[in-house]
Amino acid sequence: MVRVLSLGCMFQFLVDLAWSFSASPSTSSLLALNAKLVVRPDQQEAWLHEIGLDQICTRRDEPGNLQFMVGQDTTDSNIFYLHEEFVNSQAFEAHTQTPHFARYKDFCDKHDVFEQEPELLFYQIMGESEELKEKRSVGTEPTFGLNVNLYPKPEIREAFLEVIQNNKQGTDTTEPLALQYTYGESTTKPNVFYFHEQYVGDNHGKQGFDAHAQTDHFAAWEDFVTTDPFVQPPEIGFYHICEPSSSTVVAAKE
Repeated sequence: MVRVLSLGCMFQFLVDLAWSFSASPSTSSLLALNAKLVVRPDQQEAWLHEIGLDQICTRRDEPGNLQFMVGQDTTDSNIFYLHEEFVNSQAFEAHTQTPHFARYKDFCDKHDVFEQEPELLFYQIMGESEELKEKRSVGTEPTFGLNVNLYPKPEIREAFLEVIQNNKQGTDTTEPLALQYTYGESTTKPNVFYFHEQYVGDNHGKQGFDAHAQTDHFAAWEDFVTTDPFVQPPEIGFYHICEPSSSTVVAAKE
């Protein structure tokens, strides 16, 4: 039985290690978290309510939180993804001390929620302006999201970062259906990189992702991939971003 108490311990362990290696000049103090959670079907409705309460309260009450997204896998309805951003590691630590986080942790501790240990990946955001200190807006359109894990070979690190930053810049500045392209380096595993992207358009936002895949900057990335740059294959999760239900929104006001 997976308990969120162990999840909380893992949170603290990773935060303690958050700055265990020196940040590169292109790395900001912004801290991000990608999570992959496999939720038992009989717990899904209750879990969505509890994570929704945590999400609403985090967005509303924590000035150090910039973003908190929840999404459901496009092919496996039991898999959910999170993406959270904080102004720094101290803001995340403050998040873990809040009443709403305690409520969520208590719920998971008392129920057999997860089919396997949650995957929690912390990273320092790269390639963003230090001006990113305000909360990201919450969209109203159906949104297609993806989280990606990449493992480039150490010897091609600089070339990897150059093509990634060019891909990000092209996505941010030339794609009207692209909402977000965030990436950074793991806080615990040097040379491991995590990504979060969001797109809108038809087919629950997949139109935007398909358009992204037809761009010149994405083609440059695909050319780079043909050079055998990874020590292990990329891992990608596609999902539909979901907002809390109306009943959860009402409960958060009580």
